[in-house]
Amino acid sequence: MSNETIGNDSNLRFGLKHFPWLDPFVPHRWWRGGWLQTLSIKSVRTDLDTNQWPGAVQFDIVGDQTPPDVLSGYYLPSQVPGSDRPLVVIIHGMGGHARSGYMLSMAERLLEAGFPVVLWNNRGAGDSAQSCRRFHHPGFTDDLSGLCQYLRTERAAWCEHGLAAVAFSLGGNVLLRYLAEAGDDSQFSIAASISTPLDMHTTSQNLRRGANRLFDRYLLHRQQKELLREGSDLCDQERQVIQSARSVWDLDDRFTAPRFDYENAEEFYRENSAIYVLDKISIPTLLFHAMDDPVVDDDVFRDRDWSAEGPLYPALAESGGHTGFLDQDGQRWHERAIVNFFAHVDH
Repeated sequence: MSNETIGNDSNLRFGLKHFPWLDPFVPHRWWRGGWLQTLSIKSVRTDLDTNQWPGAVQFDIVGDQTPPDVLSGYYLPSQVPGSDRPLVVIIHGMGGHARSGYMLSMAERLLEAGFPVVLWNNRGAGDSAQSCRRFHHPGFTDDLSGLCQYLRTERAAWCEHGLAAVAFSLGGNVLLRYLAEAGDDSQFSIAASISTPLDMHTTSQNLRRGANRLFDRYLLHRQQKELLREGSDLCDQERQVIQSARSVWDLDDRFTAPRFDYENAEEFYRENSAIYVLDKISIPTLLFHAMDDPVVDDDVFRDRDWSAEGPLYPALAESGGHTGFLDQDGQRWHERAIVNFFAHVDH
């Protein structure tokens, strides 16, 4: 196995040089630069309707708590005759849910290629919001592990050809942590993450600098809304802390960390960031990152030795923002690359 270090001159060329299924990213002429590419996800339009898709099933997973939390998702079968492709679980990022536009867009592209999909609501998000009193965080993998077990035991027909996964932003951290913890016992045989903040400490610091503070406020408000949902298991003091938080770091330092038995935000980030466990991942995993991402730092991608043989495959671009990647044809580069990756890489 040969390794090649990605440096300042070679980082963007590595994937294009080694992976025939990866094409270069050329940003849309009206959506240039990291911020515009990031904002482009608000322009996502899709005709996919989970209520109208033939054979769609909305399903619930009831927890063993008292009273139980109920997590939910949507199963959409492939409409391609004779397809033998794996079921793809799609996981959203902070503030999103199973039917967010970028989730439906990814699902639509996979379905067109013959992949059945599961659109998953994280604990407390989307249809899970009013039926979950408890919380999750970017290093909490129990729910994803429970979903895999449910699919394998209760819905075996859905995943008779195996399981794959796609995750966005902080959802990617959960996925990568799961893959590392599971190792060779992973229920997924192939995976992809888009714009994952591999080092949450560095990401949280970046969010508090310059214009990034606008995005920090946006993410904070989305997180506050999820945490303060009706019926959530919070005492009055915790509600006050959440409401008074002034940044994502502040929220994690004063609420998330102590809630999950960590001393402070620094310990919470150190113990739960995927960057520290990437080498434990054993399945083919595609990692997307744009060098103009206003959230995720470049160093974790620039300083790593990548191998053309995997299991970690970098898909790096000079532009694309945070989960944007809107190309010159008005299509999402990461969607096309993921379909190609799943179809052409052995797993």
